[in-house]
Amino acid sequence: MHSFLITARDKNKASSYISDFLAEKEIYPIDIDQQIFEKPMGIEDVRNIQKKILLKPFRGKTKAVIIDAYENITPQAQNALLKILEEPPANTIIVITTAKRELILPTIISRCKVIILREKEIKLTEEDLSKFHDTLNILLNGKIGDKLKIAEVITRNKSSTDSVRDKEDAVLWLEKMSIFVRNKLTQDSNDLKYLNFLKELQKTYKAIKSTNVNQRIALENLFLLF
Repeated sequence: MHSFLITARDKNKASSYISDFLAEKEIYPIDIDQQIFEKPMGIEDVRNIQKKILLKPFRGKTKAVIIDAYENITPQAQNALLKILEEPPANTIIVITTAKRELILPTIISRCKVIILREKEIKLTEEDLSKFHDTLNILLNGKIGDKLKIAEVITRNKSSTDSVRDKEDAVLWLEKMSIFVRNKLTQDSNDLKYLNFLKELQKTYKAIKSTNVNQRIALENLFLLF
C-alpha cells in the first residue's frame, strides 16, 4: 500500500513518527515533499498536490508526499483526493496527517493504511491533587498578584533560552489542570465556575500547543479572566 493516514493529537509526535517511517523506507530528504496549509485545504490545493505527485524522485527510487491536514480539509478536497489515492504512482508514498480520524471521509480512510498514534495517559499523583487544589482556589478566588505569580512559576521565568522546554512545561500543566477540573465537575456538575474555567483552559491549551504565542502572557490572560 502506498497511501497512509496518520492520526495524532500531537503534531510533533506525528512528524517524528513520519521521519522514522520514511527513514526506514530509505527515502532521501530531498525526495520528501511536505504540504502544509494555514487554512482548510481546498480543491485548488489538491490540484497542486497532483502536480507534485507526478514528478519523479530527485535522488532515490521512491518519493513521499506528506499532506498536513491539521487545519482541516474540506469534503470537496477530500473527494478530489480519491483518485490520487486510488492510483498513486508506483514510486510515490502518500501520507496524510490529521488530529482526528473523524475529520476524514470514510472513502479516504478505506484507501489508506490507518496509523493511530495514541497519547500517553496522564495520571495525577497525590502531590498533584494537593497542589492543584490550592492553585485552583487561588485562580478562582485569589488576588491578581498571586495569580500572576502562578503564571510566572509555570513558565519558569529563568534566563533559559530553551523555549521548547518552556512550552512543554506549560502544556503539561494545562493538561493536568484540565484533568483536575474535570474531576471537580464530576463531583459538582452545577458549578458553572469550574465549567467556564475548563472551557478557557482548553482554549489556552490549544493556543499554546499549536501556535507560537507567548506562554506566560497566554496563562496570565487566562488567569485574569476569573
